[in-house]
Formats: sequence, structure tokens, C-alpha cells
Amino acid sequence: MPISLRKNACRFWAATTLPAALLLMTAHSLAWGQGPLTLADALRIAEARAPTLAASTAAAQGAREMAVAAGQLPDPVFRAGVDNLPVNGPDAFSLERDFMTMRRVGLMQEYVSTDKREARQQRDMREARRFEAEGEMSRSEVKTDVASIWYDRLFAKRAEALLQGLADELGMQQRAIEAQIASGKAVAADALAARALAIQTQDKITTVRRQQQASTARLERWLGDAAQRTVSDDTAGPSETELTALAAHESHDLHDIPHLRLLATQVAVADADVTVAEQNRTPNWSWEIAYAQRGPSYSNMISVGVSVPIPINRGSRQDRELAARLAQRDQARDLLEDARRRHNAAFNALRIDWQSLTDRERELQASLLPVVQQRADAQLAAYRGGQQNLGAVLEARRAEVDARLQILDLERDAAHVWSQLEYTYLDAGTERMPPLAGARP
Repeated sequence: MPISLRKNACRFWAATTLPAALLLMTAHSLAWGQGPLTLADALRIAEARAPTLAASTAAAQGAREMAVAAGQLPDPVFRAGVDNLPVNGPDAFSLERDFMTMRRVGLMQEYVSTDKREARQQRDMREARRFEAEGEMSRSEVKTDVASIWYDRLFAKRAEALLQGLADELGMQQRAIEAQIASGKAVAADALAARALAIQTQDKITTVRRQQQASTARLERWLGDAAQRTVSDDTAGPSETELTALAAHESHDLHDIPHLRLLATQVAVADADVTVAEQNRTPNWSWEIAYAQRGPSYSNMISVGVSVPIPINRGSRQDRELAARLAQRDQARDLLEDARRRHNAAFNALRIDWQSLTDRERELQASLLPVVQQRADAQLAAYRGGQQNLGAVLEARRAEVDARLQILDLERDAAHVWSQLEYTYLDAGTERMPPLAGARP
């Protein structure tokens, strides 16, 4: 190919393929995000994508629009007709010959009192606040769920790293044992023991990898493609100030949590329904004005009238409606009180669970872990000195890894409890790990 053609081809490739490649890389970067997925990232993305939050916002906006409409008078009614039209005789169907025949047009307006309209408007405004409270409760539930799943994936990742380290160590030991068997310094039983432990370790690795995959699949509901990002293992625990705040937080101060706020708005709506029912005991009245045109030989007429409903059965209608609204208000208040007691008990139980888990974690870190480490070191030293077989060394190493996995399980359980405490009851909204060993609320 001539040089000029090669230059033109390179220029064409640079002008077409390179921008497309850059666009593809940019789209990939936006889809998958930059860097590891922190808890704060996960919560932020979940809030932005949660359909329930958007639904609550739309419902609240709809209720506010209805409140504006509720404050207005009903539309006036245009009325037109023919009165007293003859249907037989010489004047049948004549609009002008009979003096009683009239062509009529009029306007009727139903009047709703200002108090009644304000009551209905207040009711819809409280309904809007109820939808907003539903959105806050949905946000709390989303945060709790996302944080719990994120912690599942994080601790499964840590468990995989721990098990993979053991698997790599076993692989090196197996190769060393094979060389020792060939030289007569080891027996086949040692190789079988190492192989059995390697198989068991690989099975555990497979299990924790599947746990990570399951957690990723659950996160995709909230995060979409961002769920595929690697979770960040660099997350600070709560500060001493935050731990002190948790310790000082009394259960009777839980009146402002999202669920109780929602129930409180339901009580407010029920109160507004009672007010509307009380106003409905007074009927609406309407007025009407009409202009009637008769034949040219007769005078035209104007009519004015007022219509007022007569509540002759108030005890079975309006009073029954008011009694029903009063009963529904009592129901809403009782549900709020029951929820308050339930959350008080749940908060105290969760705090006890969290304290127990962190105490156990700290105890195992301080007592069990040094023991299993010393045992593994002692067995390895005895094996090197020819005083112990390899099976005992492998068993001690497995026990050490199991102890570390046990501590990871406690940390994961504590993280789940912390997620509920944080996003259901405290909701500080900051990225934190569950309290580390030795931290006390």
C-alpha cells in the first residue's frame, strides 16, 4: 500500500474507531462506577433508584393538588329548557301562542361553607404528609436492606480471602510432601490428610463465593449494574461520640422514627376525617337564577330560588358517619401506641443483641485467637523437630482458620444488628462499619 494511502487509512481509523472506543469506555465507566463500592455509594444509588420513593413523592404531590381543588366551590351548573309546552289542541308545540310557555335559561350554584372547604383541604394536606412519611419509611427500609446485603457480601469476601490463604498454604505443603515422600521423609498418609483438608477448604471457598454472588444478585434490585463493583473493605467504624450517643439514646425517645412518624400522620388524617364528618352534618345549599322568555304578546320573567336539603334522618346518616370516623381515629391512635411499645422493646432487644455480639467478638479476639495461633505454631515446631506428624499440624491450622471464621460470623451478625439500629432508629446517614471489638456503647 502506498504511504499516502496508509496515512489516509490511519486518519480514517482515528476519526471513526477511536471516538467510538472512547465513547464505549466512558459508558462502561459510568455503568460500573469508579473504584470499589462503599456503603455510602450503595445507599446513595439505592435511594436514587428506589421506585417506592418516587411513588411516595408522586402520591404526595397528587394529594397536594387535591387539597387545592378541595378548597374551591363546585362548578356552577348551566340550565336550559322549555316550560309548559302545549302538546295538543290548536297551540300544540307552539313556543309563542300560549301565555304559560317559556323558554328558560338559568344558572345554579351549590354553596359549600368555608369551614367545610377548609376541613377538606386540611384533610388532603395531611394525606400528602402521610405519603411523605411513607416515603421516609421506605427510605429507612431500603437503607436497612441495602446495608445488610452489603455487609453480607463484605464478610463473605473477607472469608474468601482467609480461606484462600489457607488453600494457597495447603498447596505449597502438598508439593513439599510429595517431594518428601519421594525422598522417604514423609508417608502417604500425610499427603492424604493435606489433600482432604484442601478439598474441604475449596468447598468452603465455593460456598462463600456463592454467597457473594447471591448478595450481588440481591443488590442488583437496588443498584442495577453498580452491584457488580467490588465492595470496599476500607470502612471506618463508628466514632466514640456515636457510640456514646447510642448508649444515651433512651427507648422512649423513639417517637421520631419513620414508622412512628407514618402512624402519627395516619392519626392526623383520622382527626381531619372527624372534622370533615362534623362539617358534613350541616348540608350544602344551592341558589339558582333563571330567565324565561315567552311569546311576543307576553312579558318575560325572571326566577330566583334557593334549595336547602332537610336532614330528616341525621341519626342514621350523618351521625353514623361521624361515629365511624371517631372509631377509625381511635383505631389509628391505638395502632400508634402499640407500635411505640413494640419499637421500644425491639430497640432495647437489638441493643442487647449488638452488645452481646460485640462482647463475644472481643472475647474471642482476646482469648481464643491467641490460643489457636499458639497451638498452630507449637504443632508446626514439633513437626519440624520430628516430634509430630503433619496431620496434627494441618488440624491445628484448620482450627485457627475456623476460629477466625467464627469471629467473622460474629462481626457480620453485629453488622446486621447495627444496620437495623442505625437506619431504623438512629438514621445518622453516614457510612460506618459495625463497632469493632473492644468498642462499647
